[in-house]
Amino acid sequence: MNASRLKFGDYELDVAGYELKRSGRPVKLERIPMELLLLLVERGGQLVTREEILEKLWGKDVFLDTDNSINTAISKIRSVLKDDPENPGFIKTVPGKGYRFIAPIAALLEAAPPPIDTPPAQAEIASRSTPRNYRAIWVLAAAVMLLMAVAAWVWSRAPSSTIHALAVLPLENLTGDASQEYFADGMTDALITDLAQIGTLRVISRTSVMRYKGLRKPLPEIARELGVDGIVEGTVTRSAGRIRITSQLIYAPGDQHLWAHSYERDLGDVVALQADVAQAIAREVRTVVTPEQRTRLGARVAANAGAYEAYLKGRYYLNQRTPLGVKKSIGFFQQAVENDPNFALAYAGLADAYNFSNILGVASPKESAPEAKAAATRALMLDPGLGEAHAALGLVKSHYDFDFPSAQTEFLKALELNANYSNAHLFYAGAYLTPMGRHEEAIAEMKKALELDPLSLPLNNMMGSTYLWAGDYEKSLHQYERTIALDPTFPLVHFFLSGLLAEVGRYEDAIKENERGELLLGVSPEDAAAQAAEFEKAFHAAGERGYWQRNLDVTLHARQQAGTRYFEAIAVAALYARVGDKENALKWLQKSYEDREGQTITLVRWLPDFKSLRADPGFVDLLGRMGLPH
Repeated sequence: MNASRLKFGDYELDVAGYELKRSGRPVKLERIPMELLLLLVERGGQLVTREEILEKLWGKDVFLDTDNSINTAISKIRSVLKDDPENPGFIKTVPGKGYRFIAPIAALLEAAPPPIDTPPAQAEIASRSTPRNYRAIWVLAAAVMLLMAVAAWVWSRAPSSTIHALAVLPLENLTGDASQEYFADGMTDALITDLAQIGTLRVISRTSVMRYKGLRKPLPEIARELGVDGIVEGTVTRSAGRIRITSQLIYAPGDQHLWAHSYERDLGDVVALQADVAQAIAREVRTVVTPEQRTRLGARVAANAGAYEAYLKGRYYLNQRTPLGVKKSIGFFQQAVENDPNFALAYAGLADAYNFSNILGVASPKESAPEAKAAATRALMLDPGLGEAHAALGLVKSHYDFDFPSAQTEFLKALELNANYSNAHLFYAGAYLTPMGRHEEAIAEMKKALELDPLSLPLNNMMGSTYLWAGDYEKSLHQYERTIALDPTFPLVHFFLSGLLAEVGRYEDAIKENERGELLLGVSPEDAAAQAAEFEKAFHAAGERGYWQRNLDVTLHARQQAGTRYFEAIAVAALYARVGDKENALKWLQKSYEDREGQTITLVRWLPDFKSLRADPGFVDLLGRMGLPH
């Protein structure tokens, strides 16, 4: 269709004017749905595949929740056209393929008005012009058409600065005071959290961007590593009761500066300042921001400046993901809610801190889970739209209550509210989909999490475990190796890789990998080597069973040495199962169940350690009591 104005049904589409009218009155349609409508009408009657729609509207290499984005755009078009998808008059869905515009389309032609200054007599003279005058007109028209074609060719090859995926690099602390790093990091974290509310924009999580703190890499290189086309960078200065943030937005593929601005406020207005920056960036990235999202940008904050300060410190220490950091974060989050009892985001932070205190072995599930549940519930009472709190509550529902239907509800709500929250994808995969045996879906969710946080070491490590639990040992091995390539000094991945190597019968390699992990944890080279030698001796003396018996002896000794520190019962159960002692394995599994060791006991059906027990009636009964598939 080459006409500039088209008619179908009661609607008139002005292609050049980018406007839709119904019975002569303009109809509001957002940019993405409008572009999709133009594409469908242009191809009137022909199938337009979902792949073509994605490429035309967003580009080939964009990381996007394709199904959701296209479905949303189609839904908005149908709403405007009042088109029933069950009995369509305009857009027909071709299941599994795409869409077809089925309404008859008519081109509206406009007669050119006569020249205003040409009287009838002159018009008659003009009608008798010589062929040479016609030739001049045609030459001029051809020249104009050639210029238009050249302009269109240049325009089609000019880089688009529309941004689909964004990374906020760590804001630089210009105060000259290292003790203020928490504030700069907190401002970075808050800005990421705010921008993540925009569902049409993929925003990289803080874990990945923090790896660039203090580095001076070319922005296009950072963009390639993170898979983004937009970069935000800036600085924070705080002094004499004032705060100043400078920020700039760069279209990374062309290293093109799109926008830069400075903001300065009293320290008590830091929340408003943060919201201003987030809203300005949201405008500049040229993405669709719904009124609800615009309202939420920077809105979920404390009225009390002291509470917000404590909250930033809580997030700073929690993000360290260390036992000491978690303990400190709990103290600061508690201080934040004491200063402002209506600060929903601080309660969500407190829920996260208690959940991680269990994961990192700081507290037992019975100590931490009730506190996490209370904090998450309070956060949702204050702000039901807080995706982070729904995710935290879902983790408690799965790991502590073994209430998997409720856990799924919470995880899905978290993803609906904030699809950019990588932890929600992680929790949904590891705390619901894998326990339910829905491995392909779990892998897909983990891939989404990694798109949002590609450089996170724990997330990359967990991807390897997700493949392992699904029984794909080859992909698990590759993923653990990829994690080590990201950072060979990350201890945890070496222990996980050691377990996989033992599972596939590579015991000597497993012993070496375990030794590497011990060294990275700070064990002396002499002690690490001596321990490895004991494992090798046991393996050479009694083979596979000798290896696992040595592991069991070491684990039981470590449990005795732990004293009051929490030590998982399932770790002991797994090794009893490995050496063939089913009675003790089931006894320790029962203890794990009673202790509510949900982060591991919920995975028990898929852990390779328990293969020998899967048909045992006691094992099957345990799965049934937890509501897990047999």
